Amino acid sequence: MAFLLLACSKNEEAQKPLVCLYEPDPVTVVSFSGVGDNLIHETVYLDALTSSGSYDFTKMYEDVADDMKKSDIAFINQETVLGGSELGLSGYPSFNSPSEIALNLKESGFNLVNLATNHTLDRGLSGIINELNTFSSIEDMVVDGAYMSQEAYDTIVTFEVEGITFSFLAYTYGTNGIIPEYSYEVSYFDDEQITRDVQRAKEISDVVIVSAHWGDENSFVPNSFQRHYAQLFADLGVDVVIGTHPHVIQPVEWVTGETGNQTLVVYSLGNFIGGMLTTNNAIGGMIQFDFIKDEEDIYIDHVKWVPLMIHFEGNQANINAERYHYKSYKVKNYTDELASKHVLNGYEGNVVSLDYIYEITHQVIDASFLE
Repeated sequence: MAFLLLACSKNEEAQKPLVCLYEPDPVTVVSFSGVGDNLIHETVYLDALTSSGSYDFTKMYEDVADDMKKSDIAFINQETVLGGSELGLSGYPSFNSPSEIALNLKESGFNLVNLATNHTLDRGLSGIINELNTFSSIEDMVVDGAYMSQEAYDTIVTFEVEGITFSFLAYTYGTNGIIPEYSYEVSYFDDEQITRDVQRAKEISDVVIVSAHWGDENSFVPNSFQRHYAQLFADLGVDVVIGTHPHVIQPVEWVTGETGNQTLVVYSLGNFIGGMLTTNNAIGGMIQFDFIKDEEDIYIDHVKWVPLMIHFEGNQANINAERYHYKSYKVKNYTDELASKHVLNGYEGNVVSLDYIYEITHQVIDASFLE
């Protein structure tokens, strides 16, 4: 930390040494919190159904809501398209989720949303239009990754916090073989496109954040595709890459770019909410860090991984039997009593316990990022 000289004085009579007063240079801190896949299976949206026929997901997010509300930037991956009820709600394998989720995310503190996933085209362009119109009606929600026009696709999304301008870019590896009607609907990984995007983003912003939907499902280890693009992002000078899609957690690393810069890469935050049927799929994470601006530079510090766990109870075999009480917990707030009630505990050999959650987390996440 640099210090600013305020004043110096000298007591000539006492022949004391020069006394100088210093104070730290002005420093700006912008806090960031991010979680992984908001994966809305049929059992999840049925749990959110209210007596009025609308949907309310806020109870599922409430254990992390304070963290999100306290953060200047609060990221989530909206895994499933919010096409709304008029397009027919559905779960796996072709998803369409209630549009109420967008407002529920806002109410829970989220303000930065990735829309580029392998399920973005599950309801075609109509789903994208409904989703984007819903988000555009909510104040101070920044989204990227899906588009209604070539102009929107070509526009670098920026936003400002505490006098710092951020760019937000989003890419997905694919859309489950669905070909968009128009090439601009979704942003896909492509070396040349990414190079152009990042170069343009760096011209108009101080910080570049990338959402990367990539990797092998159910693998704790980044694959060669992820490694390639992590290095490309670092070489281009991206500040942070937030990874999603594998549905399990993957490591956090600093990747060195060609100029010696360091890019923070979070390969996968795992699931945040979802009804997948293994304990590994229910273990996720929240990444937290600060962007710090001093007189010389903007850098990332105080990087911390907060373990998360998706809890749900009920009769998984019969979706009409009862609700499942889905909720994402910070593991420090989770208990073995809750774990014993988890529908996955004992299901096809699964174990749900605090010991197992911490075991997996410590196997995958470097201890330097854990509390």
